[in-house]
Amino acid sequence: RALQLGGPGGPPHVKLTVEWDAGTKERLFGSIQEEVVQDAESVRLQQQAHQQQHSCTLDECFQLYTKEEQLAPDDAWRCPHCKVLQQGTVKLSLWTLPDILIIHLKRFRQVAERRHKLTTLVQFPLRGLDMAPHVAQRGQAPGKQAPGHWAPWKAPLCLPESCQLDYLYDLYAVCNHHGSMQGGHYT
Repeated sequence: RALQLGGPGGPPHVKLTVEWDAGTKERLFGSIQEEVVQDAESVRLQQQAHQQQHSCTLDECFQLYTKEEQLAPDDAWRCPHCKVLQQGTVKLSLWTLPDILIIHLKRFRQVAERRHKLTTLVQFPLRGLDMAPHVAQRGQAPGKQAPGHWAPWKAPLCLPESCQLDYLYDLYAVCNHHGSMQGGHYT
């Protein structure tokens, strides 16, 4: 019914869950043990190439991304009350998460006029990536307007406090770039 109601191209999201009892599964598919997907040769070669190099975790990447930073003195703002220049801070926060999370890692660094490819191995879980620690806590900041106060036109259909949110993700695919800035390919 969901496919028929979606119109041309189908509905935007269809989630199908099949729960098997062991007997039925074995009759239909035979005796299948836990499905194991073997790594491709290119994955093994990349892992060997990175064994000697610095690595980090995906969690560390998100901690750096959401870390509060002090703005430079030339980015100061003038306080409307005391008229004195104030040096501010900036912090990026994740407010909501999608059903399907796509993460694009920065793979090149620019130093002066030159760009260099980053070769740091990023370790990530195959199952159960918990994004909850990286989502901003709303309404907890003393002395500040709670970020949970939404403008009427931006109010979500259901606020996080009243929703059952699932911040766990399982890995579906990885796309790797092989090569340099001038050329290469993706696998």
